[in-house]
Amino acid sequence: MIAIIIQAAENFLHNQIELKTKKTKKLSKMRTVIASIDVKMDDGKTKTVYLGFNEELIKEITSIYLGEDVADEQTMTDMALESTNMIVGSAKVLAEEAEKEHFMITTPKFKAIEEFNDSLCTEYSILKTPKAALVIGIKG
Repeated sequence: MIAIIIQAAENFLHNQIELKTKKTKKLSKMRTVIASIDVKMDDGKTKTVYLGFNEELIKEITSIYLGEDVADEQTMTDMALESTNMIVGSAKVLAEEAEKEHFMITTPKFKAIEEFNDSLCTEYSILKTPKAALVIGIKG
């Protein structure tokens, strides 16, 4: 499942935000705006997808979508939730088009603004640019 979410996140970052990214597993200490969304698989199992947007990335997203150069914590939270919904929703469509996995998604939830803790995840990856980073983690 993580591969399809990475693909959707790369599409979002490349096509919507115009950022070129590279994948890494090296998680550096950084403050992130973390949102989650539950994914119910066809087999009945539920997985939780966590997306951690570092502040530079969420500010870039806010600037592009809202035209605001300064973002307070509420705005960053709202943009993280909206971006999570767009990325995981896109992953759902990509999976269905590829006839791979089929799943239902819930409404995204705000988790915290803190350092991302990958120890809670069974899978994770990071998409990085020189300034921005998106951590993708899956539990379950």
